[in-house]
Amino acid sequence: MDFKPIDDITPELINTYSEINVKNVGRTIEDLQFTQEKILVCGTGASSHPKFNPRFATPSAMIQADLYVTVDHHKPKKEYFTKKGNYALSLIVHPDVPKKILELNGEIFWFSPQYLKNDLPKIISGLITTDNSGLASISLASYFNAKSILLSGIKLTDSYTKFLEGGKLVFANASKNKSKIFSLDGILATKTTFDEWSKF
Repeated sequence: MDFKPIDDITPELINTYSEINVKNVGRTIEDLQFTQEKILVCGTGASSHPKFNPRFATPSAMIQADLYVTVDHHKPKKEYFTKKGNYALSLIVHPDVPKKILELNGEIFWFSPQYLKNDLPKIISGLITTDNSGLASISLASYFNAKSILLSGIKLTDSYTKFLEGGKLVFANASKNKSKIFSLDGILATKTTFDEWSKF
């Protein structure tokens, strides 16, 4: 199956991809365990990130992480998918993404966007057709009951502004879940330094 990459996934592709992927669901994010009160979430908007455990990252950040998170509807770029490890995947990812992760001997844990009807755990990663992996990472940190989440390289500026509306949903849900969000650059959340955040 060969789909042409597009900037915005369509509702039709969301249904197609999710119908393919749901047949391959083994474990879900309910099978993961993160009990720490703080989680660092990293994206592509910064060239370097603090070392911290646990650290969640989008594959495109190309760093070592405790959990890689993606909602990517494009075919997997080989330069992004190089690490063996734990991957949290949305049902809407391109069906070649889980294949690539299995080639790396990675472990896959599935979740569903909130707008699909199924029995999988629901994670808000934006609005339908504008899901974002960084937003999914924030939601997952909150899902695991992190009291404090620090963002590194997650900005939603420039070509990412289309994700801002979905970001409001993610931040509102995290707040409802009593997760406080901070940011190294101060763009999406209260600015702090890594050292200050570590002492909170």
